[in-house]
Amino acid sequence: MKKYIMQLMLVVSLIFVLAACGNDEGASEGNEIETGKNYELRLGTVISEPHPWADMAEYFAEEVEKQTDGHVKVSIHANGSLGNDETIIEELRMGTVDFIIGGAQNAAAFVPQYQVFGISYLFEDMDHFEKAISNDGPVYDYLKTEYETRNLDMKLLSLAGGGTRYLSNNKGEIATPEDLDGIKMRIPSSPIESEIWSALGALPTSLAWNELYSAVQTGVVNAFESTLSGYTGSKLYEVAPYVSLTEHLYMASHFSMSEATYNKLPAEYNEIIEKVAIEAGILGTERGIEMDKQLLEELPSLKVTTTEVDKQAFIDILTPLHDKLAKDSEATDLLEIIRELKD
Repeated sequence: MKKYIMQLMLVVSLIFVLAACGNDEGASEGNEIETGKNYELRLGTVISEPHPWADMAEYFAEEVEKQTDGHVKVSIHANGSLGNDETIIEELRMGTVDFIIGGAQNAAAFVPQYQVFGISYLFEDMDHFEKAISNDGPVYDYLKTEYETRNLDMKLLSLAGGGTRYLSNNKGEIATPEDLDGIKMRIPSSPIESEIWSALGALPTSLAWNELYSAVQTGVVNAFESTLSGYTGSKLYEVAPYVSLTEHLYMASHFSMSEATYNKLPAEYNEIIEKVAIEAGILGTERGIEMDKQLLEELPSLKVTTTEVDKQAFIDILTPLHDKLAKDSEATDLLEIIRELKD
């Protein structure tokens, strides 16, 4: 009997020891071991260097790796190597890609309100635009909430600029809306773009950015709109050597993250990612402005003809469409927020 009691006491003691060890190990996994784990993450974008998005991506990757002491490494997959914007976003939602830097309008299939950034001549000037994309402003808060409300399984990290958009073509100089009559025009996958360019007399066709060069080269389309960094980075001057200085849009970009990735990372790494993504967004906006100025000066050396346009003629046709286009995009509230930021 005495032997049995001693054996029982030994078993009970062993149970307590194992339980204590288990608690210590759990605490370690939740803190030290978890934050010390290494993560290899992927960032997709459709553009080629040089481009503000490339600068954003490089800054983000370098700073995140440095500030996590090398525990989070971000590889950059540019030039549409992971697919077009919609494909990358679908991968984000599944957790097989971790980040995207892309055009706001190209995400309109997931967040219809992003189409508001495709409304031509919506912003009075660059200052007005920068207020709208500020990461501590009401537009960012509105769109971030849309991500959550729509259960997109991704997070909006920051908004950014990326340059001013111009009209380019391979037919000749375009200075007035009448010059666009019958021109086959490439547009992104944003429904309101079709209405805008149709109102100006063009014949819109939706195409992915990485299909554009060959589409212009083969005559599938003759015209398109883009930033100068996108135009030169993809060597589109080789097939479309005419640029009209319409300045009809300021390029709006989104930096988004897979929610599955966010949920698997320690809180302190996510804090770093969110902070650096905002810094990258500010950098992208600044680089867009700088590159516009620089590339405008370089276009003659690329044998590109630039044309001043009757901007007021374009404005007179498109401004009356603003309210309807916003309504069609479920963005009436967002349009009003943007208008209020003019003051």
